[in-house]
Formats: sequence, structure tokens, C-alpha cells
Amino acid sequence: MQTNSPSFNEKIFTVTGITQHIQMLFSSDPILQNITILGEISNYIHHSSGHMYFVLKDEKAQIRCVMFKGSALGLDFKPKDGLGVRAKGEVRVYEKRGEYQLYVSQMFEAGKGALFAAFEALKEKLRAEGLFKTEIKKILPKIPRKIAVITSPTGAAIRDIISITLRRFPNIHIVVVPAQVQGDGAARQIAENIDFLNEALPELDFIIIGRGGGSIEELWAFNEEILARSIYASKIPIVSAVGHETDFTISDFVADLRAPTPSGAAEMAIPDKDSLVKNIKLLRGKLNRTVFHIFDLKEQRYFNMAENLKYRSPKNTILQHLQTIDDLNNRLRLHIKHIFNNYENRLKNFKDKLVSLNPKSVLDRGYSICLKIPEKAVVKNIEQVEKDNKIEIIIRDGSISANVSGKEGKKDDR
Repeated sequence: MQTNSPSFNEKIFTVTGITQHIQMLFSSDPILQNITILGEISNYIHHSSGHMYFVLKDEKAQIRCVMFKGSALGLDFKPKDGLGVRAKGEVRVYEKRGEYQLYVSQMFEAGKGALFAAFEALKEKLRAEGLFKTEIKKILPKIPRKIAVITSPTGAAIRDIISITLRRFPNIHIVVVPAQVQGDGAARQIAENIDFLNEALPELDFIIIGRGGGSIEELWAFNEEILARSIYASKIPIVSAVGHETDFTISDFVADLRAPTPSGAAEMAIPDKDSLVKNIKLLRGKLNRTVFHIFDLKEQRYFNMAENLKYRSPKNTILQHLQTIDDLNNRLRLHIKHIFNNYENRLKNFKDKLVSLNPKSVLDRGYSICLKIPEKAVVKNIEQVEKDNKIEIIIRDGSISANVSGKEGKKDDR
């Protein structure tokens, strides 16, 4: 019969207590306090705090590692996934999680890991063959109607893709093709599914292949040549959505579109229906305004042309000339009248002058004119006549004949 009561000699630990006991055991082992581990970096994260978190692994095991900012500042290389390193430090327990990990104080590059080297070799080979060229990549349709997703039917990736796709564009038809996404045979299965969809459903707008994040080993299916060549041969556009934003696979380079994550693939490749409808309404309003504006411009242009034609018509030209003739005629009349008035005024002035110079006018004022006979020359000075000369004196109402009995010159006042 079982009992809940502890035996007298049984020692009971709390979780904290046993974790601290294990930490003490680690701390008392001199090997664990100064150890160098050779391995390949995986799941590398350089935190915004400056600390580095990663896993060191080989073919059979792995160990979590942390390198704090102070130690990381002394590195002469940039850590990354697939890189082989020698990490020196101490193994301790991270009590909060109950996990042991290597606290790295120094790290040296030991050469690239085997998987990373294989990745680089295949990438260079396919690049040389032209499988990554931008100009051969197919364009995805703006508004897809039918798409396919090749991924694990139980992973988070398919749920994210379906959820985001139906939220953004509920009318779209999604064909889910289950496939193994890691392990032996995964790459071949995905490649065969791509080939099958090209034959069975050529009307597909595009195919999404991918999975969630993981280590380089877990993502390796998307780095295999058989899958890369199947993507390249596909007549249907391929969207590669593998791992996290920092993960890059061969499939990403060959695919027509690389998405940072599976959910990112849906965000990038599937349009938002509400935004499209809103944009269509905006464009329709803009189009209507543009059409009305063009119509107004054309109408104004028509009226301007009609007015211009009216102005340039022969009738208008004749009327313009007739009006010009009338204007010139009026100006001529005014000019002639002006000239006539000038001559009339001048004539009057001449007449007045002649009247004022007429001798009769002088006689009318009581003056007389003396003429020497017989020459009838006007006597202007005393020297013209002598004693006994005959003269004729003309006055206002007649003339008087007389003989000069004498003459007397005017005395000089000087």
C-alpha cells in the first residue's frame, strides 16, 4: 500500500534546491570550469543587448551557449550558422530554466562546418548555371484566384498561411499539399509535389513551399539540389517561405519570390481585398474627376474654336473691313473739315488784314492821300514836290486839285 508520507531517511528537494545542488556539482568539477569545445554554430542570435546566443553541435549532440557582450567585443570574426569554432569557457546551470549551458569567454574560428560548406558549394554551382538570375524569375499575379501550399499539414506554417490568406482575400482557393519538410526524403517529396502540381493543376497562380524556423539541419531539405532543380523547372511561380527572416536556403535563391517567413509569404503574395476595394473606389472617383475635367477642357476648346472660326469667317472679315472703311471715312471727313476750318480761318485773317490795310479805311478815319500830278505818285516826303507843282489830295468823299505855293520841312527835334 502506497503512502503520501515521506520515509524517515528520505531527503526531499525543492526545484530550486536540486538545481542549486547540480550547480554546485558543476562548479566543483575543474574540467567544466575551464573547457574548450569544438563544434558547429547553429541557431545563432545576436541580441540587441550585445549578447550572443547559439548552439554548438556535432553529428550526435548539441549544447546551448551564451557569450556576453564584454567577451564578444574581443572576437576577430563574425559568428554565423554553419561556422566551426573552438569555444572556451565554463559549463554552468541556467537555474531559471534548469538547463546547462556553456558560458563562452573566448571563441576562435575553426573552419566552416560540413553542412555550411555543402550549402556554399551547391549555391556556387547553381549560381554558375544561372538558376538564380533575376531576369528568369516569373511574376506573381496581382490578384491570385487559386494557389497551392506544400508544407507539413500539422505545423504552424500552414495555419498561419491559411489564416492570413483568408483574412486578406476570402475568395481565394487554397490547395494544401501535405509533405514532409525535414529529414530523409523530404526534399524529394516536396520536389515531386511541385512536378505533380505543374501537370495536374497548371492553372495555379503560384505555389508556396516552406516551413517554420529551425536549425540548419532541420531546414536542410530546402538546401538540396533535387528541390532546387524542381523549383527552377516549374512553370508555375514558386514562393519560398522557409524558417525565420535570417534563414536563407537554396530554395530562396531559386524561387521566384523569397518570403522571410510562411506568414510573410501570405502577406507579400496575397493582396488585401479591403484595400483593393478601397483603392478601386478611390481610382473610380479619380477617373470620374479626370473624365469630367477632360470633358470640360474639350468643351471649352470647342467653344474657343467655334468663336475663333466665327471670328475668322469671310463674313466677319468683310464686316471688319466695312467697319474699317467707315472709320477711315469718318477720319477723312474730320480731317477735311479740319483743313477747311484752317483755310477758312486763314482767309478770314487775310480778309481782316486787307480791310485794315485798305486806303479807304484810312480815309474814313479822317486821313488824306497826296498824289503828285501827273505821275499820281503818292507823296511820302517833302522832297518829292517843289513850288508850283500840281498835286491831288484824295479825301473820304472826293479829291481836291491844288498847286504847291510853298513847303516847310519838319524841324529836327534833335
